[in-house]
Amino acid sequence: MKSVSPLRAQLHVLRPGAEHTAQRPPIMGVVLCTAIFVFCVLLSIAPLNRLAGSQLFLGLPITPVLTVIGTWLPVDLGLTTDAHASQMSTHTILFLTLVAGEFLSYALCLWFISRQGPDANFKRSLIVVLAGVIIGGLALVLTPALLSRDAFVYAGYGRIAALYHTSPYFVTLSAYPHDPFILLDDWKDAPAAYGPLWLFISALGALVAGDHPLTYLYLYRGLGLIGHLLNVLLIRAILRTQGCSQRTTTFATIVYALNPLALQESCLGGHNDICMVTLLLLGIFSWVRAENRGRQSWHASLPALIFFTLAALIKFTGAVLVGLFIVLLVRKSFCAGAKFDRGSAWKAACITLIRSALICSALALSLYIPFWMGHTIQEIIHSFLSPPSANAAYGSILAAIRDGMSQSSRNASPLMRFFSLHSTWSALNIIVLAAILLLDIIWLWRQPTTRTFILAALAVLTALLIITPWFFPWYVTWLIGLAAVSIPYAYKCSGRALVSAALAFSASAFAIYLYFHNLPPIGGWSGLACLTTIGPPILAYFFCPISERLFPALARVIAGLLRP
Repeated sequence: MKSVSPLRAQLHVLRPGAEHTAQRPPIMGVVLCTAIFVFCVLLSIAPLNRLAGSQLFLGLPITPVLTVIGTWLPVDLGLTTDAHASQMSTHTILFLTLVAGEFLSYALCLWFISRQGPDANFKRSLIVVLAGVIIGGLALVLTPALLSRDAFVYAGYGRIAALYHTSPYFVTLSAYPHDPFILLDDWKDAPAAYGPLWLFISALGALVAGDHPLTYLYLYRGLGLIGHLLNVLLIRAILRTQGCSQRTTTFATIVYALNPLALQESCLGGHNDICMVTLLLLGIFSWVRAENRGRQSWHASLPALIFFTLAALIKFTGAVLVGLFIVLLVRKSFCAGAKFDRGSAWKAACITLIRSALICSALALSLYIPFWMGHTIQEIIHSFLSPPSANAAYGSILAAIRDGMSQSSRNASPLMRFFSLHSTWSALNIIVLAAILLLDIIWLWRQPTTRTFILAALAVLTALLIITPWFFPWYVTWLIGLAAVSIPYAYKCSGRALVSAALAFSASAFAIYLYFHNLPPIGGWSGLACLTTIGPPILAYFFCPISERLFPALARVIAGLLRP
């Protein structure tokens, strides 16, 4: 009888579908990890309040209740002789240490899920995690601190449209100096940077919230929590529709649900990126449901096309999925027409392309026209080029280069001056994205599948966030949503590399907060922030295929755990 090595026997135990599942961890592991995750969230509220507390929350009865859990945490670790700088750095370090604890419990929870056998009660595990997400999410909604004031930017747009009956694309809040939000809106001198759908939502929010800043804040934070929970349900629905196993479905759902960055930026930040992700997931769900029913005509693809377009009308980056989805539809029409002859194939492809472009354009124009009426073409073009995100730099390679040049006592070289220009990075953005999109189109044309579509979108958006001149941590939530629905496709090396890069990005994006106050000893040169932000996802992407060559047995185990 052929002997089996101990390592091979262990791999057999871990392989999905193996008969020996007696050693699988109990559900108590999931419960413990979720409890630790929630405890870290609650504990982090005290250093967050010390780091970025706002007077808006003074007098609220919930504030002392939330901050009392972490009152025992040190206020000053004596990091520098400057007392204020030392205290701010202490709060930052404590906050990020607790975030690291969240990521550790998050990773362990996923490990416990992946180790359970196919007959485990995954529904119970998911209920435990969702309970933790709701508790932690509500705590973040009520947290008396502001890491971002985007909610007041949205309030400014909404007030311009709903109360002053002008267009935020052409009129700024500074035109109304008597407005109570003039001191709260960081973009009061800039035109709107978002799509018209978000301006309609902001206008509705202004009608609901009135003149109370806290009402706006809780409105957008609450919307973020609802969006986060809805995204969790959509991811689960997408994977179940695709026929994935209970383990894969639960694993992928928790990848998004318990991700610390996704939870924080939705419930504490209240960013509109979460609503964009919701529409993207609705589009994917509509498409996979049509595929599951065997309907892939343009009528069946219409809901998905509309949802992707609406996502782009919140943030323009959603247009990436619109373009890739149209390519997928064109290719499928070509394949359907090829059953007859090549001429019919090209005719069907052209009709699909024109029809899809007309639908997207008509939807976009119907939402833009109310804000464009009475303005010239030149003014409309100028409105797209005026927001800070189109001209300035933050949290990016460009920002690091500019900061390094400003701190250098020597004259910068011509090469550094060239790469410190916003126009240079705009051109690089166009070149890199065009090259990746071209490769993705070729990939989609050769393999017109949902797997290719989702992974191609994940690749483009990841590259965009690495080279963009304007970067904030909450942008990474786009990647987390797509990475979660990519889990069933991660059994191949290319899929695992992209998912690994996205999840590494969700952790490294917190490095931006190390330099939140630009104070010693951890503040300073933004180049370090840039390297610590984009370095880990790049390393994760390239390390994945290298590690699989070095450890093929481990790669087979991971592939088996992720296979639907």
